[in-house]
Amino acid sequence: MKKRRYWFKIDNAGKVFPAISNQERSNVFRLSMSLHDDIDSQFLEQAVNLVLPRFEVFAIKIKTGLFWQYFDSNQKHFKVEQEPAVITQYFHPRKNQHYLFKVYYFNNRITLETFHALTDGSGAYQFLLSIVYEYLTLLGHQIDPEDMILGRKPLQPKESEDAFISNYDPKLVKKMREEHAFHLKNETYKHQFSHLFSLKMSVTEVKKVAKSYGATITQYLASVIVYALMRESLNFNTQKKPLKLFIPINLRPYFHEVTLRNFSMYLKTVFYPNQASISFEEIIDITKTQFQVQLTKESLVSRLSGYVSLEKALILRMMPFFIKNIAFKIGYDMLGAKINTASFSNLSQAKLPESMKPYISDINFIIGGFGLGISSISYEDTLQLNLATRLKDHSIMRKIVDAFHQHHLTMHVFSNYEEDYDAIL
Repeated sequence: MKKRRYWFKIDNAGKVFPAISNQERSNVFRLSMSLHDDIDSQFLEQAVNLVLPRFEVFAIKIKTGLFWQYFDSNQKHFKVEQEPAVITQYFHPRKNQHYLFKVYYFNNRITLETFHALTDGSGAYQFLLSIVYEYLTLLGHQIDPEDMILGRKPLQPKESEDAFISNYDPKLVKKMREEHAFHLKNETYKHQFSHLFSLKMSVTEVKKVAKSYGATITQYLASVIVYALMRESLNFNTQKKPLKLFIPINLRPYFHEVTLRNFSMYLKTVFYPNQASISFEEIIDITKTQFQVQLTKESLVSRLSGYVSLEKALILRMMPFFIKNIAFKIGYDMLGAKINTASFSNLSQAKLPESMKPYISDINFIIGGFGLGISSISYEDTLQLNLATRLKDHSIMRKIVDAFHQHHLTMHVFSNYEEDYDAIL
């Protein structure tokens, strides 16, 4: 595909990430596909560079103007790397040919790690799926794209659209107020190490349990997380701040959008200290109600418009960028970092062509957690739930396992932590 010059503004959701990201808080998330054979790095690099010109949202670099940062086209050859020991770590674009994503290989696994200013999980999945498809075809496999491989479709202008702006309604602006949330407090690991604790379960079994409560899988998993957080935090009932689990929702189906840029928004489940002793059944009923209230089209447009209205405020627009950058950092320290207890992101069922499935053994999704980042994705009948944290206390993980055991779910448990790490971390 012929390369062309282009540029676009950083989307509404992505503007804050360049200002607040660092070694401690990378804002990098990870998607991976495991194959049955070891990866050939030369073919993988060739596949990325074949796909990249088609995905203009990824073929960019950040540049700084007088008032805002923006994305400019990046035509440099992309280089894949062997996967490092530390996952979802911060990387500086200057050391990555100015790209805002990494592609790694390790044994039979291909991994895409993406800086959140670029896109969200749904957009990144489309990019990774196209890379793996091209990699398999370069190896000589005949795979029908089945109209599911975006890299094999013509480029659509709306893929690079800021869907927050296009769906903004000034008449429905909601004022953004958030109270601070209860936080888990504990010693953290050194060297940016993130403890990854993974559970594999049957989608069929999890869906059956969720259905018994009249809930979706996302609602059920969110309720288990809240239940575990409440039980792990023995003194939660003495706190003054609520427990708040933030859950990003893909907005594309609600607004019929195809953008590959950020287009997700958090909904939240909120529980107060005086609810510390409620049962799991009560937690899941409250969770379902909070989902129902927040997932109406009017509520989504109202909150979306509230975020966009901040960007459109005249005083912010007229500030030089270096002042905006300071304001973003202060605002995030005062609000963003303090308003949620934990985050849970579910990418649901991974979709790919049937003829591609024989080559894919596993698909995984991990969000980096400064406090506690929880994520899940399903492939075929396997649901993988990941907890990533820099906190040394592992008790929340045991509480989540205990909760699943109470519901008679079969689990396979994995961890990247080993006993001899104690001496160095």
